[in-house]
Amino acid sequence: MCSILRRRFEHILVSVQSNAVVTRDGNQADVVWLAFKDCIVDGLCILLTTLQLHAIRLLGIIRAQQAYCMQLQGREKDAQTVYNAILKRKPDDIGLVAIASNNSITLNRDQNVFDSKKKIRGAIAEGLQNKLTSKQRKAIRINQCLLSVYTNQTDQTTQLCAKLVKDYPDTQNLTVLLQAVLAAREGRAKEAATTLTQFAAKNPSFKMEMNLAAVQLLLTEGDLDSACNILEKLGDASFKPGIVSALVTLYMAQGRRDAASKLLQETVDWHRKNKESAGDLSALWRQAADFHLRGGEPSVAAKSLEELLRVNPTDTKTLAQLIIAYAQFDPSRAQALSKKLPAVGDLTPSSDVDALETSNWMMGTKVIKKAASKVEPSPGMPSGSELLQKKKKRRKRKGKLPKNYDSTCDPDPERWLPRHERSTFRKKKDRRNKDIGKGTQGAATGASDQYDITKMPSQAKASPNTQNSPAPEGPRGQQRKIQHKKKKKGGKF
Repeated sequence: MCSILRRRFEHILVSVQSNAVVTRDGNQADVVWLAFKDCIVDGLCILLTTLQLHAIRLLGIIRAQQAYCMQLQGREKDAQTVYNAILKRKPDDIGLVAIASNNSITLNRDQNVFDSKKKIRGAIAEGLQNKLTSKQRKAIRINQCLLSVYTNQTDQTTQLCAKLVKDYPDTQNLTVLLQAVLAAREGRAKEAATTLTQFAAKNPSFKMEMNLAAVQLLLTEGDLDSACNILEKLGDASFKPGIVSALVTLYMAQGRRDAASKLLQETVDWHRKNKESAGDLSALWRQAADFHLRGGEPSVAAKSLEELLRVNPTDTKTLAQLIIAYAQFDPSRAQALSKKLPAVGDLTPSSDVDALETSNWMMGTKVIKKAASKVEPSPGMPSGSELLQKKKKRRKRKGKLPKNYDSTCDPDPERWLPRHERSTFRKKKDRRNKDIGKGTQGAATGASDQYDITKMPSQAKASPNTQNSPAPEGPRGQQRKIQHKKKKKGGKF
């Protein structure tokens, strides 16, 4: 910074000497002072600008570290916001851009793939060999392979995995997992599981990881038998609580209760023999005991409860369960253990049964009313019989009979039915439509008979005077003619 100011000051002095203006006094002091003042102002501006840029660069690094801490705390949205703000400023430090882009990609996971594809370019830019450590570059390469898996680019994933194993041989297990995932997405889950189990057989250090991944792929395909076979071949690791829980669940799904019971019994025996620390096995003991008690195997359940009671001798619940188990096949042992149970008075030292029954609690108001009815009356209060005698007797009144009631005749059995539902009901005829529906369409009954030649009398002769015969009326003529009343004129009052 000092060299920049010095060069700037020398440049201004040279320009002043070459372009000096002589005043009336022949003195150049004013001109030199003005030039020197301009030099100081320009130097300060350059210094502030440089400091500001340096502060922004340092602030970007600090904010990236802050976002990483947020990401570790689970505040992923806040961390993503900070990473995007850093990348939006387009810093000159390619290392900062690479780290912010890589961490942002890890937050996206399999979502927002297009944004991740844009940011991965900044994470794998050239010139990062001297900016990032080997561990950081390896993590970025692994994330690049994962991103290609998410985008279903099979060929690109294969090439990237081959380069990753060549540059970092310790990542071979990760590349095998990625290739298995690709095979499962293409519908070759069993082939992928076989690949994982073969790699686990050749690399014992990754045996658990690869076998569990193969089990997960088989379960997604619904192959429970193959998944159980892999878990059963894990050796001593198959007696771990998590593996035991998974196997019992799979056995019960297949309806193999005997196999589940046998596994739990072997697990209890194995832990008793090897004397593993039972601090984390209390849940296993209790679940095994409950399972065997429900299955009608109290002798096997007693072993689990004994181990659980050995870990926590003051647990009265476990002691009670153990007594129940022994009572089914060894009553003498149950009698001996029952002496260790605390007395009832010790369990409930200050409990009043009457107060609990009369209190307003979950049993409801019926129990409270029954308890209140059992309370004995005081000597001064009248008894219940005396109260009943004091009650007034109600006078019975005779029912009212109908006006036309005849005691000699039986009542009508249809008297409760509506009138239109009774057998004696007759519907009224409508005079307006009595001829509608008879004969052909558009003709009345009388008109149809008149023009029917089969019904005409044989001796009938045509009348010579046809003009005076009335014309037959149609259905409209047969209907009753409506006479309109004439409006009366209003009179004067």
